[in-house]
Amino acid sequence: MMDNRPSWFVSVCYDGGEEQTSRFIREGFWENYYSEKSGDLIKEIKIGDRIALKATHNKKNKVPFNTNGKIVSVMEIKAIGIVTRNYYDGKKIAVNWTKVERLKEWYFFTFIRSIWKIKPNPKNWMSKELIDFTFNNMPQDINRFRNEPYWKKRFMKDVTYTEEIITVLKQLDGEAHLSYIQEEIRKRKKIKDIEKNPNWRAEIRFTLQKQSSDSKSFANGDDLFYRKSFASEVWGLREMSKKPVQAYSKDMFLAETLMEGEKYDEICSALKEEKRLIIKRVPGAGKKFMAKRLAYSLLQEKDEERVLLFKLSHNQVGGDCVKNSNNIPRYQKCDSLLDESGFMAFCQKAITDHRNDYYFIIDEINRENLNTILVDLLLLFKRDKMVPRDSKNKPKRDRNLWIPENLYIIGMMDMGDLCLRLIDEKLKQYFRFVELEPAFGIIKFSKNNKQMAERLSR
Repeated sequence: MMDNRPSWFVSVCYDGGEEQTSRFIREGFWENYYSEKSGDLIKEIKIGDRIALKATHNKKNKVPFNTNGKIVSVMEIKAIGIVTRNYYDGKKIAVNWTKVERLKEWYFFTFIRSIWKIKPNPKNWMSKELIDFTFNNMPQDINRFRNEPYWKKRFMKDVTYTEEIITVLKQLDGEAHLSYIQEEIRKRKKIKDIEKNPNWRAEIRFTLQKQSSDSKSFANGDDLFYRKSFASEVWGLREMSKKPVQAYSKDMFLAETLMEGEKYDEICSALKEEKRLIIKRVPGAGKKFMAKRLAYSLLQEKDEERVLLFKLSHNQVGGDCVKNSNNIPRYQKCDSLLDESGFMAFCQKAITDHRNDYYFIIDEINRENLNTILVDLLLLFKRDKMVPRDSKNKPKRDRNLWIPENLYIIGMMDMGDLCLRLIDEKLKQYFRFVELEPAFGIIKFSKNNKQMAERLSR
């Protein structure tokens, strides 16, 4: 049952310039030294009422929230107590005080006059919070007060479209598709009344265009954003723009890896058709050097941002998989292949940049780790049945695995591992295999290629 008694907040008072807090607490009373206008209000105080000794002032620095440089009112609670006597002279009451040992500061909802009567009212949440803060040692809900219209207008700076685009792009590693930028800004709800503006998406696009190389401002070097290409809707933050990447071609790949052109064409054709591929090779056939350059040749540039290579260890641990209500796989262990490799984040990057291809390479699939990563491999290589029809450009939610069409997966396996022959036929039911001969067996390999061979065999 709610206590209907009012609570009282009274000033520390000063007598001859000296604060009376210590004296009030020590001698067990409170007295109004300022105005006789509060006499009738003081006479209302009854024995048993709760009372707090307060000091109200303004504060700008060392405030536990951002005031955007504005001064905020603060009420410091010095002591709390129970009224034991009212002298009914309109000035003095007796109080059993308890000094507050730790600093207690209350913000926003304050009162500067010498006495303040707070009535318990369930409909007045501010009064209830103040009473709980003062007498029940509950924390103040700062954000709730800050979001009240009066204080929100005073202390919370209006966020501009430019500021929000910069913040979102920084969170997205500097580049993202326009639709994803727009959706992230909408979800953040930092821009005032964005939901009430039917043209907010156009505002974001216009802001990007106005302050990018699409506009004349670029000629003056003061643009903030850039568009990846004229036909692309992928936008980036210029201060985080990527460094130019080196061009790379099929001929460069063949020269560096000593692979025959027919084998290269076979691998590329299978990968483009299936979007996933396992390359079986004996030691010395290239390993990660060959795999990364294969991806570069398909990208036609050495863009390390769009190639992720993960080398499995012999004790690689697999993750437990369950499916949600939409039959989309979810992962429960943080030590799965997908988590340890960074695949989930890499997949998200490919989703937001759906105009460009991405390559995920799994190296050293062998007898020690195959049994523990098999579930993950099956999910990766048999992705057709688990990608929602409308998920091509849709970002993943939580831990759902949505693999976009522009992400290709390459697995590397030793065909010299005899233990794998026992399950070879089973794997071929799920995976497309290409066998790769070692570079040492190629006719064009000569003494002049020894240095290259050493690099390939590492």
